[in-house]
Amino acid sequence: MTGIFASGSEARLGSLGIEPLLSNPPLPNIIAEWAAILPLACHLASSRDDYLTTGDIALLGRLSIGLFPRLGTLSGLARLLDRGTKYLDHASTKGGSSRIVWDVKWGSVFPCANGAACTAISRCLKNLDTTPPQRMPETKSPQLRKTDSEKPSLKKSSTIKSRVTFRDADLKERHAKKDDIRRYQLLHVYQLYQKPKKHSLKQSIDELCASTPGKIIWFILLICLTVFLCLLGNYGSATLIVCTSVSELVALNVIIRRPAGYLRNNEAHDACMLVASHENATEWHLYIGQRAIVDTLLNKPMFVVPDGKTAQFASRWFWFANILQFAAMTFVAAQKGWDGIWMVVLLGIHWGLRWSPFGGTLAHDWIEREGVGAEVKSFEFGGRFAMMGAIQLFSGSTATAWMANILVPHPRREAWLTRLRGEEPTEQLNEHDSKWLEYISEASFASAEVLTTEFDVSNTKYQASV
Repeated sequence: MTGIFASGSEARLGSLGIEPLLSNPPLPNIIAEWAAILPLACHLASSRDDYLTTGDIALLGRLSIGLFPRLGTLSGLARLLDRGTKYLDHASTKGGSSRIVWDVKWGSVFPCANGAACTAISRCLKNLDTTPPQRMPETKSPQLRKTDSEKPSLKKSSTIKSRVTFRDADLKERHAKKDDIRRYQLLHVYQLYQKPKKHSLKQSIDELCASTPGKIIWFILLICLTVFLCLLGNYGSATLIVCTSVSELVALNVIIRRPAGYLRNNEAHDACMLVASHENATEWHLYIGQRAIVDTLLNKPMFVVPDGKTAQFASRWFWFANILQFAAMTFVAAQKGWDGIWMVVLLGIHWGLRWSPFGGTLAHDWIEREGVGAEVKSFEFGGRFAMMGAIQLFSGSTATAWMANILVPHPRREAWLTRLRGEEPTEQLNEHDSKWLEYISEASFASAEVLTTEFDVSNTKYQASV
């Protein structure tokens, strides 16, 4: 037990057991043991690393190494430059955070093209809305009821015996017992638009740091730090610094380009796209507004992988740098001396630079740099049918194929869609399904009325028929 806390004389020596030019103070064995394994225990690339790497590149528009990348990140960059679009097809839906996109306007369904970037941006935008989710009504407002009563009555289907109008009190009484077993749906709505770009002081600092002179200055500082670590005999940490500093220079020569359709609209209407992790999710994200922004986030690639000799050289170097980083980290773990302490210090500096409260997030920086504005609000629905119906009415679209995998085709679903179009259904429905149809249709129209009131979308028009 005493040996665990003792300060061995070996700690004063360098990593190679040679007396360094600058002597090290004594180091308790327990601290040396702890520092030796910490980087290997908590700074390894996971299965999500490729997914996160593509998100960082999409938001930054360039390769970024950092002071102390996770062990395995450099090999991920090598695979990116080596495989190109094949890597992106795999990485964008990898890591357990893949998302499905339903284009309400067109009726198409596809995986999100920029999963990590979209997740980071939506998380950043949700912070703009500090109000709790608004509970959606399930009965229409008196104004909307009055509008319905002034319309000529539609021809009733002979298959539906009666139309049941649920009052607020009836609804509360009917569904009070079901509230505890309801599967509520949370919908976050993001109305995106282009705003004038503002060049802030932070953006100027970021541009300076990412420029060639800034990278050269950073490289010189890292080399000075390497010399200092060598004078202390901490050769493992010094090797790590050399590895990352050279990788930064190599990454500087790899030019990441934006595609031609980046933040450009190729359609004559605004977007309305629904996003979730899967068809049976309880949390949904609805992106509306300028299609140039929404389509870039969800459907188009945000960057082009370079090719040519420069990319091939960078790919080979990143493979070698990953092996060199592995050798340095395992060497330090085996030595259990001051080299491990300095590696923990480098890890702390890396985390501090990446998560500095003054630096913001990559998503926030992208929003400011590209001049993207957003109005964000959240709503809670009593069920999926009411939410999907509200989205369908709010979008003004006639396409319904997008919801086929979310809501299973059924005669009462078809009757509900017919009712949303302002027509009388002709499907054979029993009394239970008829009452369900009345209730869900009214909830859909009432929720759509709230969405239209909250968001000023000029091309969103619907007519109530319930």
